[in-house]
Amino acid sequence: MKTRHSRRRSAFVLCIAGLAAFLLGGCATRYGVQPTSDPLEPVNRPVSVFNTKFDQYLLGPTAHVYVEATPQAARTGVTNFFSNLATPNTIVNDFFQAKLVQGVSDTGRLVVNSTLGVGGLFDVASMLGLEKHKEDFGQTLGVWGSGPGPYLVIPANGPSDVRDAPGLAMAAVTNPLFYVPYLYVTIPLAVLGAVNLRANLEGAVQFRKQAAIDNYIFTRESYQQHRRFVIYDGRPPLPPLPPAAPEGGKPPPPQNSGAPSE
Repeated sequence: MKTRHSRRRSAFVLCIAGLAAFLLGGCATRYGVQPTSDPLEPVNRPVSVFNTKFDQYLLGPTAHVYVEATPQAARTGVTNFFSNLATPNTIVNDFFQAKLVQGVSDTGRLVVNSTLGVGGLFDVASMLGLEKHKEDFGQTLGVWGSGPGPYLVIPANGPSDVRDAPGLAMAAVTNPLFYVPYLYVTIPLAVLGAVNLRANLEGAVQFRKQAAIDNYIFTRESYQQHRRFVIYDGRPPLPPLPPAAPEGGKPPPPQNSGAPSE
């Protein structure tokens, strides 16, 4: 007989599957390439303002107190712990992307850090030469040709797009904490993970405050460029060169072949 927790988990997984099918169907038909416009901007901007205020008045100050009260060595251990919890998501997407050697390596990282690293508090795997990777479902979809779709800002989470959004659900169900039925364990750990992540992003937050004229546009462009970079494993294709001018003549007019651009 299923427990209440297992029934709730099964329903959640079914919702994820339905959401992913709906969103990815739209990606495959209408949003096959990187958009040049931002059709969701009227919705995204208010959500972005909410996220900024949420960070300004709650998450940011909490992260500052956390940094002041917690030694660097302890914060490093917390970062390692949550990074280790995210490794199963990376492993699944390694194999989804047919990165078999990397998948085996990341499985080794998980085993080593979960045992010798005391539950992931210490990154022993890196000391042994097992390189750290980070893969997610959005990257997997991008590798297999799915376009990003419109830019999307998620409340209390931040920048995303239609292709990447289902990856949040997959990251949840591949995290071991998802299967812990005790809220008095999972909720404090989830809060600690969010605060620790915000503390680690302090440098990026301050850089945006100093460099951005429009925080929304700055974040959108940075996110889209970063996602393109990681989907191509740091080697995105160069844009096509303009046609060369014939000798002694004017350059030919630009050709519009109708082919989609990245």
